[in-house]
Amino acid sequence: MPPRLALRTPAPRPPPLAFHPPRPRPRSTAPRPYASSSSQSFQWGVGAGAALAVATAGLYLYSRSPVLLDAPGRLPVVERRKGERTISAAEVAKHNSRESLWMCIDDEVWDVTNFVDLHPGGAKVMEQNAGKDVTKLFKSLHPPNTLRKFLSEEDNLVGRIAVDEVTKIGGGKNAEDLRIEMARNELRNVDTVVSIDEFEELAQAILSDMAVAYYGTGSETEQTLRDERDAWQRVRFRPRVLRKMRHIDTNTTFCGIPTPLPIFVAPAGLARLGHPDGEQNIVRGVAPHNILQVVSSGASCSIDEIFAVKEPEQNLAWQFYVNSDKELAEQKLKKALELGARAIFVTVDVPVLGKRERDLKLKARSQNYEHPIAAQFKEAGSKVAAFDASVGKRGVSDIPDNAHIDANLNWDDIAWIRERAPGVPIVIKGVGCVEDVELAHQYGADGVVLSTHGGRQLDGARAPLDVLIEVRRKRPELLSKLEVYVDGGARRGTDVVKALCLGARGVGFGRPFLYAQSVYAHEGVSKAVEILEAEVHMAMRLLGANTLADLKPEMVECSFPERWVPE
Repeated sequence: MPPRLALRTPAPRPPPLAFHPPRPRPRSTAPRPYASSSSQSFQWGVGAGAALAVATAGLYLYSRSPVLLDAPGRLPVVERRKGERTISAAEVAKHNSRESLWMCIDDEVWDVTNFVDLHPGGAKVMEQNAGKDVTKLFKSLHPPNTLRKFLSEEDNLVGRIAVDEVTKIGGGKNAEDLRIEMARNELRNVDTVVSIDEFEELAQAILSDMAVAYYGTGSETEQTLRDERDAWQRVRFRPRVLRKMRHIDTNTTFCGIPTPLPIFVAPAGLARLGHPDGEQNIVRGVAPHNILQVVSSGASCSIDEIFAVKEPEQNLAWQFYVNSDKELAEQKLKKALELGARAIFVTVDVPVLGKRERDLKLKARSQNYEHPIAAQFKEAGSKVAAFDASVGKRGVSDIPDNAHIDANLNWDDIAWIRERAPGVPIVIKGVGCVEDVELAHQYGADGVVLSTHGGRQLDGARAPLDVLIEVRRKRPELLSKLEVYVDGGARRGTDVVKALCLGARGVGFGRPFLYAQSVYAHEGVSKAVEILEAEVHMAMRLLGANTLADLKPEMVECSFPERWVPE
């Protein structure tokens, strides 16, 4: 065993003072003489002085003793921890350049200078918010654990800032916050909501301008966004009467997963833009109804946080954006499966992000910088190169996961996914024509989602319901070979029934649940499911169908592109 090491040779010192506890004095039964307050004070003063002298002597002797490297205990730390240092607003504001960039989140001040070039959303947004409080922006876009995932307290946490100081650098409540607070105070009870569209109407008052733009925008002229809603009105019912309609059964399965209703929560990201609990609200809201939720890969809550609040038997699927880094893609897929994802919805319609102009215009105005698309055109000198280079650097729509999607994703990759998710249903999300439905079947997919990404990708693409009609007309046998879902523009239980009459397995709802949780948290989500359930049951009774199997193509007719009654 090596000898004990001392930092220095101890100087000779007197023997330590021995401390002997006083002997107990026998208690007298005689009454004690009365002691005046002055004499008591004198006695206390003498005692305190003696104690201080002993303590001082002990401290001196202790300081003269050697400090051993292998001492069993650590010496008292008198230095204040770095994270407890108090920072003023003026000091934070000084660090507002690329060379020295500080940000305040909650009451913490972080030095993110070395992270600027690594930021997935681009450096520009960080430069624009340098030396400011970014709590609201950060929390609306990122899961809570994001900060410490990329930064360390030892290297990046500068200190803390007082609440009253934060207001000087953009923190605290602004006019928009006060508007939202007042609107929330005036909200009526959730039980008064009678339709899904009401959630969107109510949400306009309680959402920030950023949230309104992100949730509502389509791409370019938003023609596809409008067509998605209009398409449902081009299908009419041909109801049957005088049938026994007291009992209705809407139970079905999605890729073998049981569900009491033929609807599911479609993946829609950044739910925390509308409510602090974000996607967790949706999980909690659908839990009592046991309908399937497809968790967004662009969620503002982490996948761990989302799966952590689900009920033991609750069914969650996961939306998979295949990363261009296949190793990272595999890690994400493995994580989702370990957490219990019952199906994988592979999003395939985003080789590049659509031009979502409402979002882009808001960002350009509110942050006072040149329109990002135009800036990229100037830098690249080519329209194509500029558009590709702008991915991930334009607006709030460009979430970090989307900035790294594999633009070379192809049909052969389905086998790669299947190999890494054995036994788990694979659904291809973002199909827009009958030919790709056929290819999905050929390459072994369990299902497809007919979708235009909420009208946010290729403007002018046909509405998903019109694609379903095309499949029914040209290749109806495909509807029995794999499961076909519709996601886009549905807002009523009657819309669900129309799709099922045409051969769809189920219908997805994305935006309605975002708006419902924004306004009423998980209670709004639950209410939305109840509304849809009641409308589906009512439509089936009025149409003359007791079960989902009773919904037949002959129960509807389509007026576009020409009047057509399915055979």
